[in-house]
Amino acid sequence: MKKSVLCLLLAALLCLSGCGSFLEREYSVVEPHTSTYYESENPSVLRAENYQDLVNDLLVLIGSHAEEGMIFYYGTADMPSAADAAEKACREVQQQTPMGAYAVDYLTYTVDDEPRNYTAISLTLRYRRTAEQINGIVHTTSVAALYDLLTAAAQNGADELVIRVGYFDNEEAAVRKTVQQVQRELGSTQEPWQVHFYPDGGQVGIIEIILKK
Repeated sequence: MKKSVLCLLLAALLCLSGCGSFLEREYSVVEPHTSTYYESENPSVLRAENYQDLVNDLLVLIGSHAEEGMIFYYGTADMPSAADAAEKACREVQQQTPMGAYAVDYLTYTVDDEPRNYTAISLTLRYRRTAEQINGIVHTTSVAALYDLLTAAAQNGADELVIRVGYFDNEEAAVRKTVQQVQRELGSTQEPWQVHFYPDGGQVGIIEIILKK
């Protein structure tokens, strides 16, 4: 019983801490700090046993706002080559994942094919958002919390509100309606608040609302 309570408390602390840039492909929940992703627990080098690990590693780097990274790719003969996997993973992360679409400006990589049991992939990451903006993302299970979150943000004079939702089912219209309602109720005479969805046209996971330019 004590063990169960402790686990629940730890889970709650992780959610509140904001360090949960949890990996997001199909909304899988994986803790980025797990040693599974590190090469011999070396925090400067990540490891990937397959393509999905490679995607997750990129999201770990983005979650920590890393500007450079190294991944050891242990692909087997029946998997994509390191170069093909890196190209596909970079494109998927930037275009199809919420965090990549929201935060990343571009990704570049080089592949070291020196014979060994892994291929070293060196990455360079550039961002459209600051580390503070990424850390400031508010996590919520659904858009039901948007009204209260946006009202509080506006009353506190925030320039923007960025939320990450665990569940989103084509609710763009409902989100825009809520934003308009809050702005109207608060009597804001500014231009309409801007709403952006990430990824745009994909499986939305992050909603950005710009209150002040």
